[in-house]
Amino acid sequence: MATILCIDDDPRILELHNCVLGGCGYTVLTALDSLTAIALTRNYSIDAVVLDFMMAGMDGNAVAQVLMKEQPKLPVVIWTGCLDVIPESLKWYADALLEKTDGPEALVATVERLINVGIVRKKAAEQRSFTPGEPLAA
Repeated sequence: MATILCIDDDPRILELHNCVLGGCGYTVLTALDSLTAIALTRNYSIDAVVLDFMMAGMDGNAVAQVLMKEQPKLPVVIWTGCLDVIPESLKWYADALLEKTDGPEALVATVERLINVGIVRKKAAEQRSFTPGEPLAA
């Protein structure tokens, strides 16, 4: 099953993510701060990220900037209490924007959609791959 990294400075939100997404069969990694989150993306195979925007220290925008450089194909869901303050650049980067008031059902549906899209992309990339020296299929 897919691994989801949830980043939020509120431990209650991370517990909610762990219960809801873990209950759906996902492996859930959590990070209370941005530096821990970035380290997890470097050390684990992550299939999607659920990212809070308003965090102390390095906010969600700064985390997204690092992810854009290091893992540009990693799906990111911005899960925040205030969509109005999200900069346009982050809106373009994020695969989905959700308000915390949208509830856990919206989060699960969005994560499932992004994971399924990722699986389709991986299969398509595998089908397009070829071994050097072998003729390409017509």
